[in-house]
Amino acid sequence: MMLRTRPARPRRDAAAVVELALLLPFLLVVILGIWEVGRLIQVQQVLNNAAREGARLAAQGQIINQVGAPTQIAVSTGTPNVQDTVKNYLARAGLDTTNLQVGFAYVSGDTTLTDPYQGSKGQQFQVQVTLPFQNVRWTLLNLTGSTQLTATVTWESLVDDPFTLDTTLPSW
Repeated sequence: MMLRTRPARPRRDAAAVVELALLLPFLLVVILGIWEVGRLIQVQQVLNNAAREGARLAAQGQIINQVGAPTQIAVSTGTPNVQDTVKNYLARAGLDTTNLQVGFAYVSGDTTLTDPYQGSKGQQFQVQVTLPFQNVRWTLLNLTGSTQLTATVTWESLVDDPFTLDTTLPSW
């Protein structure tokens, strides 16, 4: 009985190393690109939520503070205000708020008004939040080409209708 032997295969170890060396930079760029796009989407969602939180506060126009007194809601002054609300939301989410821009503008009715407490019921306004992407990106590569992230929310003012209170007691 005769044993047959298979012919020896040539070793391809060097070919695998060369293939890895050629594909590794491409794979790294793809992985970093996916990572950066994922971060962009995450931060954009947080930015949208922060703009909505600022608009929710602005829609009230006026609140009753802890001591029972009315407090007018402004864009950047007083406590609370729209700008600090947005900034605090982003800071709690772990984002750097350096060079953060918060804009407020009425888009219906009297558009010359500048603060939320000045609006009338049903008047539409926008809160726009802009943050440099360099503040929040995780890689030094700018694979997405984004430089600014912006979120814009359109909301309606929910301030109370003006009313007068009759302080005379009825007589029975």
